[in-house]
Amino acid sequence: MRISYVLPWPTLAGGNKVAVQHAHILRDLGHEVTVLGDGPAPGWIRVEVPYVDYAAGPPVLPAQDLVIATFWSTLERACELGLGPVAHLCQGYEGHLEHLESDLAEIEAAYALPVPALTVSPHLARFLSDRFGKECRVVSPPLDPRFHPPRPAWRRRPRKRPLVAVPGIFEAAVKDVPTALAALEELRSRGVPVRSLRFSAFPLTDDEREAFPPGRYLEAVPPERIARELRRCDLLLFPSREGEGFGLPVLEAMASGVPVVASRIPSVEAFAGAAVELVAPGDATAFATTAAALLADPDRWRDRRRAGLVRAREFAPDRIAPQLDAAVHWAARPATAKPSGAGASPSIIGETFR
Repeated sequence: MRISYVLPWPTLAGGNKVAVQHAHILRDLGHEVTVLGDGPAPGWIRVEVPYVDYAAGPPVLPAQDLVIATFWSTLERACELGLGPVAHLCQGYEGHLEHLESDLAEIEAAYALPVPALTVSPHLARFLSDRFGKECRVVSPPLDPRFHPPRPAWRRRPRKRPLVAVPGIFEAAVKDVPTALAALEELRSRGVPVRSLRFSAFPLTDDEREAFPPGRYLEAVPPERIARELRRCDLLLFPSREGEGFGLPVLEAMASGVPVVASRIPSVEAFAGAAVELVAPGDATAFATTAAALLADPDRWRDRRRAGLVRAREFAPDRIAPQLDAAVHWAARPATAKPSGAGASPSIIGETFR
């Protein structure tokens, strides 16, 4: 098949990374894949398929078997290209994001376009089916192989001064970073000498510095740097709210042998399950209490580490490849040929849902 992915501006972001990873998997399966971006090829990730900057002019490509939009703003563009049937890789419903509130009417109009969706979690498939009548197929993001446990050193317990990672943009309400920072402050007040590692696509703000000055702050660093730094951590806090589409940092922490305390939200429950400690979203005290108990109990800490490693292996690229291949063939078929999947219980990988 000829398949094109249409990216927005190719900034450093988990959504863009997943789209490129999918493109590489499909290339390795023998498909002819092109990535189109609204700007020059990114320097933070190696794109190993042909890349076209569509901002520089209309792309000159042969007819495609499938064109995959990857953000709400690329749906209309993907249709306008006229290269072939269009599908939407949905990694989170952008209409739930507060900073895009002014774009809500345009977002809903884009989602109303009659194209099938590939979603990264079952709760997104249910939402798109209920809200927009979408035909959906659930396909997980693949694990980035750069995220793996430390080699050869392997600690059996957290450090006496635990290093705790907190990912996400402070200003993005869905990431709810302030809850994690409040939990760190509470841990210190209880006598747990935690150190913090913050990483974000945005610079450190005065508001965040005032809330909890980070021990280290990594701004817009490439995935390989995050992978190295994460392996040194003792714990990851993931306080995202329900609008979170998947929770890639949770998967990457599990694959790195780092236990996780995360919000109990549909996306994380769907793929992480018992491998992580789940607490109520927005409850800083629950985050602090659970983190303190985990850091104080080496057996429990090791158990969560083992469970995370086992679960993360299910997202290796070779495990995702057959489901992704089936999904793009499904999306490229005429709408009348797509099974509705009515009555099915969608799993995290490879189910059709409507």
